[in-house]
Amino acid sequence: MHIVSFFNHKGGVGKTTLVYNLGMALAQHGKRVVLIDLDPQANLTSAALPKLRLSNAISDRLTVHRCLEPLIDRSGDVDPIDPIQIRNTVWILPGHIALSEFEEIAPTGWTEAVAGNAGGFRTSTAIYRLVTEVSRRVDADIAVMDLGPNVGALNRTAILASTGFVVPLAPDLFSLTALSSVGKSASLWVSEWQAAIGSMERRGLNLPFTLPEGKPSPLGYISQQFSVYRQEPAEAYRQWIKQIPGSYTDGISKAMQASGVKMPPGDPNLGEVRNLSSLVPIAQRSNKAIFELGGVEARGAQHTRARDTYGLFSEIAEKVVQRLDYVSHK
Repeated sequence: MHIVSFFNHKGGVGKTTLVYNLGMALAQHGKRVVLIDLDPQANLTSAALPKLRLSNAISDRLTVHRCLEPLIDRSGDVDPIDPIQIRNTVWILPGHIALSEFEEIAPTGWTEAVAGNAGGFRTSTAIYRLVTEVSRRVDADIAVMDLGPNVGALNRTAILASTGFVVPLAPDLFSLTALSSVGKSASLWVSEWQAAIGSMERRGLNLPFTLPEGKPSPLGYISQQFSVYRQEPAEAYRQWIKQIPGSYTDGISKAMQASGVKMPPGDPNLGEVRNLSSLVPIAQRSNKAIFELGGVEARGAQHTRARDTYGLFSEIAEKVVQRLDYVSHK
C-alpha cells in the first residue's frame, strides 16, 4: 500500500482540487483509494461530503482528530475508525479544525524520538500508523493525504509517513520561492528521522508497532493555471513557467537526493492543469470530481470541458502510480 502526500508551503495553489480529482482518477484506474484530510481547514472533506453527511460526520466524531485525540490528551494511543465511503472504491477520513491541536504535542514527541525515547516514537508515527490501519480496513491500494500549507510538526509526521510526495504549485513568485523551504524542511526531517532510528537501535528499544521508513521520494510537481493567471500578460506567465523546472530541481530534487531518498527517473513535471475557472466551484458544490460533472451541473461547452479533464487527471494518476511503484521497489 502506498501513501502519497500533496504538500507545498505556499497556499492557494489548488492543492485540494488536485487531491480530490486525482483520487477519483486513481479509482477509475482500478485503485482502491482512501483520501486523508490532514489540513485543519478541512476543504477536502467539504469537497467530498454533501452538507448533511459532513454535519453528521462532525457530530458523530468520525474525523482524523477523533483518532488522534487519545494521544493529544495523553489518555491513550491512536484510535483508528472506518473511513466514510464516497464512491464504490473511494473513501475519506474527514478532517477537523481541532486537528491543529496535534501541533502542540508533536514537537515534544519529535524531540523524544530523536533522543531514542519510546513515547516519542508513538507520537511521531501516529499519522503513519493511523493511515496504514484505516487503509487496511478497506483494503486500499493508495492513501492520498492533503496537507496544510506549512512546514509544521503535523506535516513533518505526515511526510515521513509517506512513500512519496507531490508538490502542487502555481506559476508565480511565491510558489517558486516556497520550493526551497519545502525541500530544505523535508530533507532535514529525513535526516533527523534516520538519526532517531539510530538512537533507538543503540538503546535496544523494542517497539510494539512498525515504524515508517521515513524516506519519502519527491514524485514531481503539478502546475496549475487558474483564471487569475490569464489576467497577467502572456509573457509574464511564460517566464514563470520557464522557471519552474530549475526552481524545483534546485529547491527540492537536489535537497532530497542529498538526504538519501530514492529518486524517480524522468521529468518531474507530472502535468499542467489549465483554465478550469468556473468548473472548480461547480464541482465543489456538487461534491464531484470535475470530470464527473453531468449535463445538469455543467452545460454545453462547460460540460465538454469538464468531461475532457479526465484525460489530464488520468494521465497524472498513471504517472503518480508508476513513480510510487518505482520508488517502492527494493
